[in-house]
Amino acid sequence: MLRRSRRAAREHLLGPLPAPFLGALCLCAVSASPASGARPPKEVEPAQVPRAEPDANAPKLTDYLPPGQAYSSEVPAPAAVLGAPIGTRHARPGEVVRYFELLANESPRVRTWTYARSHEGRPLVLAAITSPANHARLEELRRNHVKKVRSGAETEDGPLFVWMGYGVHGNEASAMNTSPLLGYHLAAAEGAEIDAFLERTVVLVDPVLNPDGAGRFAHWANMHRAKNPNGHRANRDHDEAWPGGRTNHYWFDLNRDWLLMTHPESQGRVPEFQRWLPTVLTDYHEMGGDSTYFFQPGIPSRRNPFTPSENHALTRKIALFHAKTLDQLGRLYFTEERFDDFYYGKGSTYPDVHGSIGILFEQASARGQIYDGDSGRVSFPMAIQNQFVTSLSTLRAADEMRDELTGYQRRFYRDALAESGALGFETWRFSSDDDPHRAFELARRLVAHGIEVYRADAARTAEAAPRTDFFVPTRQAQVRLARSLFEHRTSWDDNSFYDVSAWTFQDSFGVELEETDEPAGGVMLTARDFDGPTRATEAERDRPSDMWASTLLSAGAMAWTLPWDSETVPQAIAKLQRRGVTVRVASKPLDADPLSTEEAQAAESRARGADREPTRRTGLTNDSDRLAVARGDLVVTAGGQSLEREALLEVMAEVAEGVGPWRTVESGFTGTGPDLGSSSLPILDTPRIALFVDGSVSAYEAGEIWHDLDVRVGLEVVLVDVGRLASIDLAEFTHLILVNGATRRFEEREESAVRDWVRGGGVLVATKGSGVWACEELLANADEADPGPDPDAEPRAYADYEADRAVDRVAGTIFRATADTTHPLCYGLPAELSVFKNASATLPEGEDPYATPLRYTEAPLVAGYASDENVAAIAGTPAARVERLGRGTVVALADDPCFRGVWFGTRPLLLNAVFFGATVRRTGG
Repeated sequence: MLRRSRRAAREHLLGPLPAPFLGALCLCAVSASPASGARPPKEVEPAQVPRAEPDANAPKLTDYLPPGQAYSSEVPAPAAVLGAPIGTRHARPGEVVRYFELLANESPRVRTWTYARSHEGRPLVLAAITSPANHARLEELRRNHVKKVRSGAETEDGPLFVWMGYGVHGNEASAMNTSPLLGYHLAAAEGAEIDAFLERTVVLVDPVLNPDGAGRFAHWANMHRAKNPNGHRANRDHDEAWPGGRTNHYWFDLNRDWLLMTHPESQGRVPEFQRWLPTVLTDYHEMGGDSTYFFQPGIPSRRNPFTPSENHALTRKIALFHAKTLDQLGRLYFTEERFDDFYYGKGSTYPDVHGSIGILFEQASARGQIYDGDSGRVSFPMAIQNQFVTSLSTLRAADEMRDELTGYQRRFYRDALAESGALGFETWRFSSDDDPHRAFELARRLVAHGIEVYRADAARTAEAAPRTDFFVPTRQAQVRLARSLFEHRTSWDDNSFYDVSAWTFQDSFGVELEETDEPAGGVMLTARDFDGPTRATEAERDRPSDMWASTLLSAGAMAWTLPWDSETVPQAIAKLQRRGVTVRVASKPLDADPLSTEEAQAAESRARGADREPTRRTGLTNDSDRLAVARGDLVVTAGGQSLEREALLEVMAEVAEGVGPWRTVESGFTGTGPDLGSSSLPILDTPRIALFVDGSVSAYEAGEIWHDLDVRVGLEVVLVDVGRLASIDLAEFTHLILVNGATRRFEEREESAVRDWVRGGGVLVATKGSGVWACEELLANADEADPGPDPDAEPRAYADYEADRAVDRVAGTIFRATADTTHPLCYGLPAELSVFKNASATLPEGEDPYATPLRYTEAPLVAGYASDENVAAIAGTPAARVERLGRGTVVALADDPCFRGVWFGTRPLLLNAVFFGATVRRTGG
C-alpha cells in the first residue's frame, strides 16, 4: 500500500490512476507478488555523484513498472546515470545513450552499437535486446530473416524483429525519456515469461533519434523547471525560443528525411533498417497539449496506394492491444483521425512499403513539467507512462500476432514481385548528361534503400548510352518502393494530405527518367561504390591525385574554364575565392584555343628534362577543335591575379581534385565571342551572406539554405536575428537572404533599411512569402490589402471545411517551369525544369519583359495534388523575378529552391543568385 503522501504526489503529477498497471497490461506479467519473491529494481548511482535533495513530488521508478514483476538487482536502473528517476527532469540525449551502454555492460541481453553521428558529433546508437542464446548467433538470425522476407519464403523460423524508435522530434520529450524505461524493463525483468519472449523476439531500440534537437530542448525545459510547477499555457517552458528543439542541427525535420537521406542521422538509420527489415516499427511522438493520445491506424482514406489494405487491418488489430491498456488506466485516446499514412518519408510510413507495420504514437505534450490543456492536465511523468505502456502493448501484440505479421511481410514481397510482371516494361533508366553528379546522388539513395541499381557497362555505353546511365529493374523485391519514387500521380480519392502529395525523385534530382524494355545489365551497385568522393564513373574514381603538375600548367596556359553544370562547381568557386583567386563568369558564349595535349607535354618535357616522365593529365580535358565556353561557365585567367603564378597553380591543382573537367585555354584571343579580358566576363564578388532567422522566420526553410551553403558549398553564412535587421550595418554584407516569414513583421524601418541596402549594390534573395513582399514593396507599389472572406459567398456546411481547404492548398506539388538560360539566374539549367511548390501564392507580374527568367508553363502540373483552380492560377505566372534596384539586385523566388535538401533541380537558383546576382544588368528601363 502506498503511503498517503506518495499517492497524493502521484495523483498530482500523473493524474488519478484507477488501478495501476493490471497484469494484463504488462508484456511479461508474472503471478508473483512482492510478498512472493519479487525484488525491487536496483536504483544505484555512481559514488562520485551526490544524490539531490528528495523531492516529494518526484515520480518513482515503481510508479511506471508493472506491479508484481521481479527485476534483477544486478541491472542498474536509469537513475544510475540520470541521478534521479525518469520524469523527474528531462534527460539529456548523452545520458540516455550512456544508460544503454551501461545496460550493455551489465546485462547479457543487451548489445549496443553506434550507427551514425549527428551534425554536432553526438552518437546515434541502436540496442539489440534479446536472449543470450540469440545474441550468440544474431548475425546469422538477421541474415536468415532478411533473406526469407525479401524472397517471399513460405515459412520463416527464428525470432521476430521489432524496432522501437523514440523521439525523432527533439522537443517531444516523453518519447526519448521512455526508452530507458523500456531498456531497463527488458534487460532486468525476471521470470519464465520474459525469458521465453526474448527467445522469440529481437527488440531493436533506437532510443534517441534526434540527439541535437533533444539536447536543445532538454536544456530549455530544465532551465525553466520549477520546484512548484505551473501548468498555465502562458508559462515560458511551453513556448521555446526559436528554432525550438523539434529539428536537427540545421533545422530539418528528420521525420521527413527517411526517403531523402539528407542528414547523417538518416544516412545511418536507413541502412540499419534495411539490414534488419523489422516486421514491426514504432515511432513515438508528441502533439499539442490540448489533445489526448493518438495511435494508428490513421485516416483510412489517406493510405498510400502502394500500401496493401491488409496493413491497415493488422494495424487496427494491434490497436486493440493499446486500447485495452489505456482503458485500464482510464486514459483517453483516438485513432483514424488527423494523421495519415501517405508520405513514405516518415518513420511510421517508411516501414509500410517494406511489408512492415509502422505505427505512429502521438502523446499530448506537457512540453515542460505540466500543462493544463483543454482535455485536462498533462504531466511529463504521465506522458512517459502512456508511451511506456503502449511500448509494452506493442510487444505483446507483436508476440501474439507473430504468425500473421510475418506471413503478411513475406506475402508483401511475393505480391510485389508478381505485380512487377504486369508493369509492361523492364527497367527505369535515368541519367543526367549535363550534370552526372545528380544522377549519381539519386543512385546513391536508391541503393541505400535496398533498390537494385545497375550502371551501364562499357559495351552498353559504346552502343547506346552515356556512361552515366543507370538502370533500375522492375523485377525486384523493392519494386513498390521504386514505383512510389518514380510515379507521377495527380489525383486521389482523398485529396487532403498531412504532408506532401508528391516526391518523385527524378524531378527532385533533375534527371531524365524513362521506362524501357532494355534489360538491366552492367554493374550492380552496392553501398561500397559510393564511398569517398561522389564520382560517377570508374575513370573518375581512378583519377590520380597528382592531376596537374605546376610545370605542366605553367607551360603556356592563359586561362582555365569549368562548365557550370555540376553540383561541385560552387565548392570550387568558394575554395578559389577563399585562397584569393579571382574567378570570372562568361555572360556570353565564346570559343577559345585549347592548349593541345602535344604542346603541353612537349613544354613539360622541356621543363622537366628528357629523363623525367610526363605527368598524367586525366583531370584535364582539351579538345582538338575549338573550345566552347557557354554562358555561366567559370573562367580563371592566369593574368590579373593577386597570386604569383606558382602559388596560383598550386591552388588550382588543389581545387581541381574531385572537380572537373577543367579545360586549359592557350590564348586570351578568341575566335567568336568576347576575348578573355572583356567586361563580358565579370569578376565574381566573394559573397558575404546574412541569413535572417528567428521570430516568424520558417526554421525549416532557413535551415535548408544554411545547410546547403554551409555544408555543400563551403560558404560562410552569418545568422542574424531578423529583429536586428534595422540596427546592424548591412553594408558589411553583399547578400541578404529572406526566407518565408522573414518579412511578416516588417515595419517601415526594416523596409527602408533593405531598400537602401539594395540600392547601394546589395543582392537580396527572397523566397515564397518574402519573395512576394519584395515584388510588392521593393519593385512595385503595394497591392490593396486582402479584403478577407467574400460576404456574398454561398453558405457551406461546417463539415465541408477540411475538404474545401484542401482545394485551396497546394499540398507539396511538383510543377513545370521554363527557364531563360541566357539569364544569370538560370545559367546551367535546362530549358524546362521541375519546381517543388507547397504554397499557392504567386509572384505578381513585373513591367520589365527581361526580368522573369523562370516562369510556370501553361500546363504546369507534373505530380501531386493541386485543384484545377490553383493550377489555373499558377499557370504562366512568374516563378522568379530578378530586377535591379539602384546599384543592387532583387531576386524573388516563388518557391523554396532547396526543399528538404534534395531538390537538386532548383538548387542552382540559390547558388546562381549568390554567385551571379551582382552580375545582372539593368534592363527594361
